[in-house]
Amino acid sequence: MNKIPNWCIGNVNVKGTPRDIERFCRLFLFEDDKPDKKQYFARSFIHETWKDFKEENLKNNDGEVNFMVDFAWSVHSCLIDGYPTDENHDKHLITLSNACKKFNVSVHIESEETGMCFEEEIDCSELGELEDSCIEMPTYVCSCGNKQQFPSSYSKSELEDEECWECNKIGEWKNEI
Repeated sequence: MNKIPNWCIGNVNVKGTPRDIERFCRLFLFEDDKPDKKQYFARSFIHETWKDFKEENLKNNDGEVNFMVDFAWSVHSCLIDGYPTDENHDKHLITLSNACKKFNVSVHIESEETGMCFEEEIDCSELGELEDSCIEMPTYVCSCGNKQQFPSSYSKSELEDEECWECNKIGEWKNEI
């Protein structure tokens, strides 16, 4: 899929030793980061301070953590290919594969980009072995005929709460086949 995305939110799961997980997580961009950060993930934002993130996510870290990250524009372009591999961008950027090898962690990311309507699923092993997939979100049709896309993770009750952009009806959706 070759679309130009907007903002993507991802659920990130990291497994490894508590120390390695902490070092890996430090690569994301935090509100209190200084501009001279030595190494980091491109455009991958956690909207809190490092101290608050550590307290909330890493304090009782038993070898696995889950947290949300905002990616501009997709996980793929921020962590795999695009910003971190473009020689015209900052030399301090690191790819997901290199970070997993460096810190001996495995990572699973599931993301949704609701503007361009795609979802990513990315796995990277401690050896830097990468699996990367991207699919379009399912399309649903309102009783008025309008088509909209929603994340595949939506439950039936979540879909029932969605409003049609065309007729403003709520929950009138059928999956398009």
